Amino acid sequence: MAGKPQKNLSYSILLDFYGSVLTEKQRIILTEYYDEDLSLAEIAENMGITRQGVRDAIKHGEAALNELEAKLGNARRHTAMQRDLERLQQLAMEVRCCNSGLYTSSPQIEKDTGEMLTIIQRLNTQEDADGI
Repeated sequence: MAGKPQKNLSYSILLDFYGSVLTEKQRIILTEYYDEDLSLAEIAENMGITRQGVRDAIKHGEAALNELEAKLGNARRHTAMQRDLERLQQLAMEVRCCNSGLYTSSPQIEKDTGEMLTIIQRLNTQEDADGI
C-alpha cells in the first residue's frame, strides 16, 4: 500500500539559507509544506490554487534550492562547521575532565580549556546570529 511520500527535511535547512531568493509564492508554499507540515490540500486552500499547482511550486522551489546549494554550498559548510564545533567542545570537555581527575590538576590546562569553550560558544553564537 502506497503511503504519503516522505518529506526530505533538508529542504527546511535550505529554506533558511536560500528562501529569500525564491519567489514569494514558492517561499510561502515551501515554508508551509516543510516547516509547518501542511498537506498539499491545505496549502492549495490557503493559496487559492490546485493541489497540482502546489505540487509544481514545491518541485520548482526544490530545484531552485538544490541549484543554489550546488553552486554555493552554504548549508553544507554550515553543517560541517557545526559538527566540528560540537566535536571541539567535546574534546575540550574531555581534556578538562582528565585534568581534574589528576592528583594535582594543571591550572594552565583548566584556563586553556575554559578559553577554548568560550571561543566555541562565541563561534556558535555568531553562526546563530547570522540567521541560521
